[in-house]
Formats: sequence, C-alpha cells, structure tokens
Amino acid sequence: MNHLPLITGLLAALTALPGCDKSGAEPRAALPAATATGAETLGFRLGGAAWLPAGQRCSIYGCTDNRVEASSHLSGRRRFLLLTAARTDGSRNESFVLQIDSLAGPGVYRATAGGPGATGGEAGTKLYFTDSRRGRQYQSQPGTARIIITVVDTVHNLVAGTFEGQLPNLRAGEPAVQISSGRFDVLFNR
Repeated sequence: MNHLPLITGLLAALTALPGCDKSGAEPRAALPAATATGAETLGFRLGGAAWLPAGQRCSIYGCTDNRVEASSHLSGRRRFLLLTAARTDGSRNESFVLQIDSLAGPGVYRATAGGPGATGGEAGTKLYFTDSRRGRQYQSQPGTARIIITVVDTVHNLVAGTFEGQLPNLRAGEPAVQISSGRFDVLFNR
C-alpha cells in the first residue's frame, strides 16, 4: 500500500496551519505611565531594560495571569504596604516585592531592612527581586533604595508612587542589580 499521497497531503496540511503566536509573551517594551488613578500597573527598568509583570502561574487549580498584587493592613498605628509582581514569560521566572513597614502618607521612604527574604518576620522597607531560574536574590540594604509615595487614599484603597535603588545580591561577592524609573499605581485589598 502506497502511503506517499497520504503523507504528502498531511505534510501540506500541517505547513498551512498557523504557528503559535509568541509575540504576546513578551510584555510591552515601554513602562506604564506614572499615574494615580488605580490603573493596576507596576513597572521599572532593570539594568536599563523594561520589566513588567507578564506570563502566567499555573497550579492544580488552573492558570492565572501575573499582575501586580497589593495589600495593606494596620498594626496598631502603623500601616504596612506590600506589592508583589511576577514575570514568567519565556525563560524567565522572576519576582519583585516592594514593602513599606510604616506607611504614613505621601513622602520619601528609604530602605531600612537589612535581613534576607522577600517578606515576613523582619520588618522594614525594602525592594526585593529574585531570578529563580538563575538562583539569584537581590535586596536593597539600608540607604540603597528609595520609594516615593505620591498618593495614599485609604477610602478608595489606592496607592501610587515611584521607586529606584541598587539591590545587592544576597550571595556575597555577586554583582548587584540597578532598578530605575520604577512606578506603580494600584488598588490594595481588593
């Protein structure tokens, strides 16, 4: 039995099918505008290249798009703010954390946390970045980063601002990363 016509037909059909469009896997090259409207945006330059949340995280419950997440709570008279974002597109598996341990309103907040870790036990104001594929973690140290809060609206749960800093590698002797032109405009506790 001659299968050549069948194989030729199948190959012709397969070549006519459109391939996967991977152009949407990379986020926009431009950073989001620095706004204060609850636009749910976060972006910064990492070593000069734009970094924005992108890709998806999947679990046994399905997949969800990576986007900026924001939470805030009061502990006594202190308001804590935590922003998290991830980028898992292509060969990347990166996460970003911005934390303020005493948010009092608009103003400049300098990095104070010196201990390792993204969030948790040690209080402090910090920027934290991890590249899981390469096994690298970076965190601001006291005085190496600043966060400028431009708007805090606890009625509408809105916070917006900018940030920048040098984040040393948590592994001694490894190079630091530079974060610049950072901005966020988020609704917290939604």
